Amino acid sequence: MLELTTSLDLQPWCPCLYLFICLIALKIVEWNVVPDFHIRATVLSLCSCLSNSYADLISDDDVREKRRNIRDRISISKQIPDSLLPKVAIIGRPNVGKSALFNRLVGGNRAIVVDEPGVTRDRLYGRSYWGDQEFMVIDTGGVITLSKSQAGVMEELAVTTTVGMDGIPLATREAAIARMPSMIEKQAVAAVGEATVVLFVVDGQAGLVAADIEISDWLRCNYSDKCVILAVNKCESPRKGQMQALDFWTLGFSPLPISAITGTGTGDLLDLVCSELKKFEGLDGVEEEKNKVPAIAIVGRPNVGKSSILNALVGEDRTIVSPVSGTTRDAIDTEFTTAEGEKYKLIDTAGIRRRAAVVSAGSTTESLSVKRAFRAIRRSDVVALVIEAMSCVTEQDYKIAERIEKEGKACVIVVNKWDTIPNKNHESTTHYEQDVREKLRILDWAPIVYCSATNGTSVEKIISAAALVEKERSRRLGTSILNQVVREAIAFKPPPRTRGGKRGRVYYTTQAAVGPPTFVLFVNDAKLFSDMYRRYMEKKLRADAGFPGTPIRLLWRSRRRPDKRGKSADSKSQSPGTPSRVVLAA
Repeated sequence: MLELTTSLDLQPWCPCLYLFICLIALKIVEWNVVPDFHIRATVLSLCSCLSNSYADLISDDDVREKRRNIRDRISISKQIPDSLLPKVAIIGRPNVGKSALFNRLVGGNRAIVVDEPGVTRDRLYGRSYWGDQEFMVIDTGGVITLSKSQAGVMEELAVTTTVGMDGIPLATREAAIARMPSMIEKQAVAAVGEATVVLFVVDGQAGLVAADIEISDWLRCNYSDKCVILAVNKCESPRKGQMQALDFWTLGFSPLPISAITGTGTGDLLDLVCSELKKFEGLDGVEEEKNKVPAIAIVGRPNVGKSSILNALVGEDRTIVSPVSGTTRDAIDTEFTTAEGEKYKLIDTAGIRRRAAVVSAGSTTESLSVKRAFRAIRRSDVVALVIEAMSCVTEQDYKIAERIEKEGKACVIVVNKWDTIPNKNHESTTHYEQDVREKLRILDWAPIVYCSATNGTSVEKIISAAALVEKERSRRLGTSILNQVVREAIAFKPPPRTRGGKRGRVYYTTQAAVGPPTFVLFVNDAKLFSDMYRRYMEKKLRADAGFPGTPIRLLWRSRRRPDKRGKSADSKSQSPGTPSRVVLAA
């Protein structure tokens, strides 16, 4: 009996069960089955369980109230813009686990983590919660402050001078590689400058190195007014972690052993971080954003100018721009506000090469970068497909276009480096657009924007076109107007009869969803409508109802017919395959 009571969990719903056991124990005392002192000990233990359970019931309301307050605070904090939250920057030399710590703090696999140095290059932002405190975490690239040879820099940053750099002179490639450490350091300096707390990450397994000393001296000399927390990473064992952290006392900061992979010590780290942050005040003054901020993903092949377009739009060097292939690795989210006050989220992505080229290269970093680029397409509302003016449309551009159409995203075709086309005139531009439409037939409903990111020519037209297609993607068409368009299309070209003399009939049409616009046509038998007639209906619907810049879906539903037994047989058969898709221009 005593073992039973000690093995039971003290849950707040168990007092009745414990009371029942006590009554049984008292009966056992009356029957003299076991010695009395055992029963008395058991009854005392059960009484203690009862008191603890009732105490849990009393305090349960307080726990629920606290959780309710935390949920309310979190829901309110979601209204706070990222720019108003306090920021915490993660800095350190390459391959010390900064991106792993970033993923641990923000939750999920936002940053690419590979056991090789120089993977992260740009600033990566993410929200983090700890208790009732919310803040922004900034991941940065590894700072290389030591003078290195060009070969050493290439090995340290894992860059290449051959892949994807055809047509670029060797001197230009070497100069770009030589500038890479300074550009990464510039991004890290910008992150430290806007942060309230700086997490200086070092490698506990490698010990103290000269680069750590230089970074600590740089932080003390230039950012003495900021709170710097020294995190000794890769200390999976708490006992060994204390020994590994002893070497870093010479840096002038109190070392804190942690492990970003296992989470050891990260709770103490967050407590220390939150103690240095000020809670956001004035929640009443923050306006709730009723409308979702549209996300615009900038995708394309390597070296077509995606990062240059992002920098030209935001008006600052948000990402590193270099002729080195694969400069951008992570998907970089950036908030952007137009002159009219419209807010957008711009997502810069890595260049997408052919799958065979990625596999043959054998680079884990590149494969993860491509996956994040496809994930950016999936979570965006509008996709800006960037192509190079001189190369025009390649086979890989068509593959990316197929992915955009498959995901059902609105699209804007951006022809970058338009200034490199010589002797441009209206006639040559018309021929160029016809060539693009012919090669990208699957996206011939998408608008085309010609721009030059290096000198900022016409880059603002990208946002204007994206705003237009985003509205079309979420537009609903009135049912009466929709049925009128369908009736006119059928009157102009009735469905053809089959060999058996049957003809398809459309009874009713309605719009079922937006993003992309999806229409359901209730017909007598979906099999009576050929693919050619379905394409005609799609073309007619787009011509009369609009929807430029967004794909539309048509679902053909057969009516239910009773079978011979009198039961309703669901014959909602669609055309063979999935919903038909619009690929024809307006």
